[in-house]
Amino acid sequence: AISAQACCRPCCPREHPAQARASGPMACRRRAPLVSLLLVAAVLRLTWVTAPGHVSKNDSAFLESFPVARQWKPLLSGRAPRPQGSVVPLQELHIRQPRQQALRSQRSIGVSRQGVFAEVVEIIESQPSLFIGEIAAVVVLSAIFEAADHWVRGKLKEYGDDTGSQIVDALFKEVTVLGFIGLLLFLTTRSGTADSLAAFIYGVRDWSAESENPLAETFETVHIMIFLLLVVLLFQAGAILVVTRQVSRRWGDYESSRGFGMTPESLESKFVEAGYIERVPNPAAPRGVDLIMTKPFDYGVDIWDRLQKRRSDLNKLIMYRAIRHEFLYPRREHRKTTASVRDPALFSFESYLEKRLGKTVLALVEVSASTWLISIVALAPIIYFCVGKPAVFIRGVQCLCAWFLVACAALLTVLLEEDTYKFTPQVPSDPRQTLRLFSGTSTQMLRRASQYAKSSEGAARIAGVNGKSSRPGLGGIENQKKALLIKPPFFNGDSQTFLSALAYEQLFRLISFFQAVSLTSLIVCFFNSPPQTLIEGVLYALSWCEWPVMLFFVVPVLMRRLTFRNSIEGKKDVRTMRQVAGEGNRGLIRDFVVLVRLMGLGQRSHELEAHHDPHHDRASIIAKVDEHNATFELKSQSEQLEIWNIYAVWDVDNDGEVILPEVVQTFQTMGFDKQIAEQSATNLLRLVDEDGTNIFTWRKVKALAVMAQSVKPTDSLDADMTAFFDLVDINGDGKVTAKEMTLAMRRMRIGLQTEDIANLLYEHFREAKLAVTREEFCEWTRAMSSPVVVA
Repeated sequence: AISAQACCRPCCPREHPAQARASGPMACRRRAPLVSLLLVAAVLRLTWVTAPGHVSKNDSAFLESFPVARQWKPLLSGRAPRPQGSVVPLQELHIRQPRQQALRSQRSIGVSRQGVFAEVVEIIESQPSLFIGEIAAVVVLSAIFEAADHWVRGKLKEYGDDTGSQIVDALFKEVTVLGFIGLLLFLTTRSGTADSLAAFIYGVRDWSAESENPLAETFETVHIMIFLLLVVLLFQAGAILVVTRQVSRRWGDYESSRGFGMTPESLESKFVEAGYIERVPNPAAPRGVDLIMTKPFDYGVDIWDRLQKRRSDLNKLIMYRAIRHEFLYPRREHRKTTASVRDPALFSFESYLEKRLGKTVLALVEVSASTWLISIVALAPIIYFCVGKPAVFIRGVQCLCAWFLVACAALLTVLLEEDTYKFTPQVPSDPRQTLRLFSGTSTQMLRRASQYAKSSEGAARIAGVNGKSSRPGLGGIENQKKALLIKPPFFNGDSQTFLSALAYEQLFRLISFFQAVSLTSLIVCFFNSPPQTLIEGVLYALSWCEWPVMLFFVVPVLMRRLTFRNSIEGKKDVRTMRQVAGEGNRGLIRDFVVLVRLMGLGQRSHELEAHHDPHHDRASIIAKVDEHNATFELKSQSEQLEIWNIYAVWDVDNDGEVILPEVVQTFQTMGFDKQIAEQSATNLLRLVDEDGTNIFTWRKVKALAVMAQSVKPTDSLDADMTAFFDLVDINGDGKVTAKEMTLAMRRMRIGLQTEDIANLLYEHFREAKLAVTREEFCEWTRAMSSPVVVA
């Protein structure tokens, strides 16, 4: 055990943080065989001293004091054969003497060490095949467990789920710690220490068959119950993480919602659906319609009104965009006191919230000493109250406690939502002014603005950047001054909150721990005494029904509001902001790599057409698009989102259609010749134009994205990245510096600084690079073409 602890100590982040990051939990598992050999050697040494023929004279004298043991003395000394079919009655060898005599005997001859593995020795002697089979079973189970661990970690890495990987690490950490605790308890109970401790506490000198030692009997059981509790807590945190992923996906939808447009996802359509504005035909107005306000918009006049309105998806969307707008563009009086985002076009607020959400879930796994203390104080009266009560009464108490947790969590959610409202900026009461305020601030429009704002024809195209080309008439308010967000109530005089952000987090952690305790008690009670009557079965089932209600209905709302509460105003996490900004830079490079590959696909389109129907008929195109769309759905969410962002930037009118000149303009902006860009874009459209409309739809772009990565992936990628290198290599010397790449990126409307390029090169090569060769550049871009998880 000491060797194992010394082996694992370098991986402890508190003592060696740098080495812990470099090695991680896998380093401990690589050292596991050495630790296992040391433990096996210790076991063999202990079993050898108790084997037949190795009983010393002092041991023999001690055994003489036991009447039953005298007849087994020849067997233990190896001088007489064992009677056929006999088994050593070990329980008789442990007949208890008066406590003082037993303690003196143990101190004089060290029985506590020799008797620990005596039972194992007898099993090896009587049935060696059973012992070998048990070892084989342990090895097989260990291999299965490790294979499952590798599979889970691979899936988490594939989906870029860093928080899930940390939860798995926490699981192995708890297994390791509790494993050593189990070994300590085993040695304590088998060596007689538990007997001595019980005699000291209870004052009993002889434990008869009718009165078993309570410490020796319950030590191991309590340890297993605590282990089960922590495992339930870890799996509960994993389930919460999976459920809250739905929340993060909804945040992504909110972030990409455009202000104006006829699509159902636009803010305009949602306001019309909710009855706040009405589309009135007007041939003289843009788009042939005017937007007329039918009723003002607000979050609610009081707490009950706000509770009702928060069920609306429009209300959630407006609050999200208001908080996001304040985060990206802080007020002038807050700019010197809070961290700010350098380039909002490259910053994903949804990614920031998702990382903060992951940290909140991970905090649920780490049980502090104060949580244990509060739990003991709260549960001790309930345990004493239930002692001696019938089983149906205990089932009722379990059911009552479980649903009481739901009520507490629901109340905490209401208070947290009300406090979040006080930190949320207020929007104009006129929904049309709100549309003007949020127009052009979606992720796609911000990125489009960064690409075209400085182009030669930017003045002509910038109308589409802010969504002006897709705006209808606004009933006369388009000539009024653009409204701004109103200060949150907290900064406008109403500064009273129910609880602090830290108090909310601690209470939620405590509720989550009590939830795990409730589940553990249900599991233990079932194995101890399953429900016997109908009433017990109903109460037991109701207790289990509480868990999905808490997990699927209460927890997502609580997690969403808690994440917002910890992410606004003075609660900004600067480290997470820098991490998200770095990921935005990598995402921008990946987007450009995708565009380069699409450009290369258009230039190689004749190779694809040669593998299909020579007439290139419509049926073959439809079948091909169907097949590639099915493949696209198998990609990770982050990869799908990157392709969608490219398509959304093209869809300037937000009508689900992209015309050919938009794609040609993108290729020209990248630095390709106009004629080559037009030919490549035309070839791409011909590959997937299943309906003959000469329009790029989302379905067609998904098929193109798959095709660009599926045709001779290695050769085509190298050719595409070589073309990318030629665009970046301004002086044509076969090498590119960070400054050259920065100038080329700016020419291609990619707003990266020289330090950003240098950081990206350092992250890949792990050394400062003044310049990279063609081969190194291709290697770097290949690595950048897939999502990277940053710890």
